[in-house]
This record gives sequence, structure tokens and C-alpha cells, in this order.
Amino acid sequence: MAEAKDNWCLLDHHHHFELFEDFNSWIDEGESEQAIKILEDLGIGNLSSPSKAFYAGDKAAYEQALAAFRLENRNDALSKDYFLASLGIEDGTHWFERNEQRLDQLVERISEDLVVPFIGAGVSVAGGFPTWANHLRQQGRTAGIPHQLLEQWLAHGQYEQIIQYIEHTHGADAFAQEIRDVFSKTGKIESITLRISELFKDTLITTNYDRLLEHVFDTGAESSVQVINGMSEMEPLDPEKITIIKLHGDIKNPRKCILGKSQYDQAYGEQALDFDRPIPKRLRYYFRNSSLLFVGCSLHNDRTVHVFNEVKSSSGDVDFPQHFAIEQAPDSIAELINRNSQLLRLGVTALWYPKGEYGKVEAILRLVKNELNFRRVNGGTSQ
Repeated sequence: MAEAKDNWCLLDHHHHFELFEDFNSWIDEGESEQAIKILEDLGIGNLSSPSKAFYAGDKAAYEQALAAFRLENRNDALSKDYFLASLGIEDGTHWFERNEQRLDQLVERISEDLVVPFIGAGVSVAGGFPTWANHLRQQGRTAGIPHQLLEQWLAHGQYEQIIQYIEHTHGADAFAQEIRDVFSKTGKIESITLRISELFKDTLITTNYDRLLEHVFDTGAESSVQVINGMSEMEPLDPEKITIIKLHGDIKNPRKCILGKSQYDQAYGEQALDFDRPIPKRLRYYFRNSSLLFVGCSLHNDRTVHVFNEVKSSSGDVDFPQHFAIEQAPDSIAELINRNSQLLRLGVTALWYPKGEYGKVEAILRLVKNELNFRRVNGGTSQ
């Protein structure tokens, strides 16, 4: 009997049903006007799982409703209304369409297992940690840096200038201890971290000191995670484990963290970038050989960006993999055009979301997951 049931499910493609988790939950919760109308029209609102009854009872209608749901969620995650309202119909449509095209390009590369996520401090904010800029703002205030000077340095991405000031004025130990106090706590696993864990099961790179990524991949059994300190030499990756490369160290071993300017100099090079050192060498390898997806990263004036710029500018006409970033849209069209060009010169294709609407980052990652599932059902295409 079990074998007959399995065959029936395969023949009727019921195994595809589980791939549309968000749509099925939307139906089952029945909170929107559209979902309520579907439940009422079909008379299935009193069932424990209306979405299953919908799929089994009228698959064509289910697929039609799914297509409408998919379009609405795609428009929302890629901020169609925002672009039209803030940039006008013509420019807004242009930049929204860029988001659509770039989303499809990203999904294509993830489907081919070509993408390595590069996780910055913005991801850890949801888990209860400050962004790196806000942490430096707190440290700067504690150190007595004049407010105007502090904000000027932050606005221009001169983070190491702040670190240097604090270390010179109060000593390196004071700066390092504040980092330990802030980042050694156990953070909360929130939706954005879960989306990352759903999409990527191989290698992840992060500049974060905290252990959110380790916790989200922790199954409770024998460790399935390999953590590599960025300062170590290029050790082989364990193919049986998820590898997290912590470029600037792990707060679990603070003595091996890059916490101050002198340590940054030691890691990247004192006078110029030194590609014989582990971190620049590792960054160059992944920039050349993988499509990086920057999530929660500022991509302004920091050492990692210097590495990528140097690698790209020194390589002539070499074709690099397409890299991606989920990036806040600047306030004006002129600033958006300028920032888009800056990132493209770096080799990075941006997907834009409204400034300050950080929930859109998780929404874009969720959309990527759903688009990948849709491709699985439709033979690898988005159509």
C-alpha cells in the first residue's frame, strides 16, 4: 500500500507541494482578502490544511493562484512600489527592472552552486549585535572623540582612523575589551540567518566575530561545521562539513581576532597589500573563482574592498565571476547611479532595497529560495 501511495504522489506531482511553503502558509492562515476569497469560493476554510485540499482538488486553480502570489511577492521583495514612488514612473520602472534582472542572474548562479555568501555585520544586527559602524560610534563616544569628527570619519568609511585614535588615546587593550564585551554574547537566530542557512550548505565567508552562523548550522549532533580562522594558511575544506571562514577571527578565541589597526596591518600588509599573507590570498582566491554574494556588508572604504579593487585593477582584461550585493538604495537618482557605477567597477552587481528597510534583505533571500523551488518544479527555468 505504501508503495502505491508513493507512486501516486510522484505521478500527481504531490511532492512538489512542499516546495511552495510560503504560498501554502498564506492559504492556510487565510488572513489576506485574496486568501479568504479562495477559501470561501472553494469551501475549504474549515479544513485543518486548506492548501493541501486546494492542491489536490483543483491543481490548475492552485497554480493560477500561486502565479499571482509569486508575482505579488516578487514585486514586494524587489521594492517596485518604492522605486515608482521615489523615482517616478520612468526611472522607477528602470531600476525595478534592473532588480528583477539581477535577481534572476543571482538565482541562476546559485542554482549552479557557484555562489559563496560573504556575510557582514548587518546580518548580525537582527541577532542583537550592533553594526560595525554603530559599534565604532559607541567606542568613539566612550573615547571622547568629538561628535562632528566621529560622524565625519564614519560617513567616509574611515573606520581604521577611529580605531587608531582610540588605541592611541586609551590603549589597544581598552578597544579590544569593548569588542569582547559586545560580541561574545549568544545572539538570537532570526529569519535572515535562517534564510542564509537554507540557501547555502557549503562555504560561507564572514568578517563577523560572533557565532550566529555556527549556531544556525548546529544540529546538536557531531559538529557539522568547520570553522577556519582567516589568519591561518589556506587549509583544505572538509567536503563533509559546512565551512565558515571567519576572516577576522572568532570571538571564541579573542587572541586570534583582528581587533586593532596594528593587527589589520599585520593581516593585510603594513605599507601595501601583501598577497602572500593568508587573508588577502584567500580573498583573491574567492574573488577570482566564485560568485560572492555580499549580505550585510557596507562595501565602502575597508580593507576587503581594497583587496578586491587591487585584484581587479591588476588583472587586466581577465573575466571574473559576477559578484552580487544586497545594497541600500541611496536617496537620490544621481547618488543611485553613482553608487551603482562604483559597485560595477568593483565587479559587484547590486540588488537595491529602500534605505533603512532592513527586512527587505530577508525578503530578497526568501524570494531567492522560492524562485529556486519554482525552478525545480519547472525543469530549471523561471518561466
